[in-house]
Amino acid sequence: MEIIPLVIPFPAEFGRAGKGTNSYLVKGSGKCILIDTGLDGEGNRAYINDALKRASGGRLDAILLTHGHIDHYGLASYLHQKTGAAIMINEKDSCYLDAYEKSIDEWFGRIYEPAVEGGFSKKELDDAKMMMRIVARIMNAPKEYTTFRYLRLDLDGWTVDSIDLPGHTMGSVGYVVGDSVFCGDAALDGGVNVLDLKEEFVTLQKLKIFKKAYAGHGKTPLGPQDIETLEGRFISRLESVLKASRQGATLKEIYEKVYFESTSNPYIPYRLVHPLNQLISYLRYLESEGYVAKSGNRWMSFSEKI
Repeated sequence: MEIIPLVIPFPAEFGRAGKGTNSYLVKGSGKCILIDTGLDGEGNRAYINDALKRASGGRLDAILLTHGHIDHYGLASYLHQKTGAAIMINEKDSCYLDAYEKSIDEWFGRIYEPAVEGGFSKKELDDAKMMMRIVARIMNAPKEYTTFRYLRLDLDGWTVDSIDLPGHTMGSVGYVVGDSVFCGDAALDGGVNVLDLKEEFVTLQKLKIFKKAYAGHGKTPLGPQDIETLEGRFISRLESVLKASRQGATLKEIYEKVYFESTSNPYIPYRLVHPLNQLISYLRYLESEGYVAKSGNRWMSFSEKI
């Protein structure tokens, strides 16, 4: 078996710099699979075609998606049409492929009310939502794909098994080959944006058993010590939230202290969405664990340490 890491660039057509996506060609003696695809774009199509030609003569048997975010499935439809490769995704994340714009609306629905109540302007949120919907419209969602609860594939004598890794999304999975796992955005060097932090902590415990965790962005592979470091960063950020809400604070006040008080980063509305989603996840976790309580539109912490 051979693992060929690829970094699929953020497409120039989008007109704004973004992170590339780590994709992986996993090649047996005859079969070849691709784990995650990166965003679609003219340059990326040429890039992936060249990589496939060199790796397998253009053959691709399956496309395995770690989760349903557009930067991980964007090229899947094109590759399916070109190679006939089956597209596979956990059933809990198939909603993203069915209607990505609807998923964006539902995602905003979860954060919109607490954000407005917490001091954010509707215009900021609506502008950010519009930009995300524009990107979604550029992508061609796959019309044919297979969902699974648990997946096992044979790759010329090597077994590829799925493992549930919820937290980043509720349908996030990893693909296990030997002592390695392809984990998508379940663990990233520097941080992970999560829907459910409690689930994410369980996922990190699972990932520690693997010698190598091939991540969806940035540094890869990650080892057990990298996962420990990421876990520590979550704890550190939670404690920053506790400190920011010690005397009682609105969501926006906490956001500004945690994300901008000690940095020179400009406050740019379209960049607020992911950290805002993350902050709400932190507060919901801390509330469930008894560290904070909400009264009106203000959050109050009872400790500065986890």
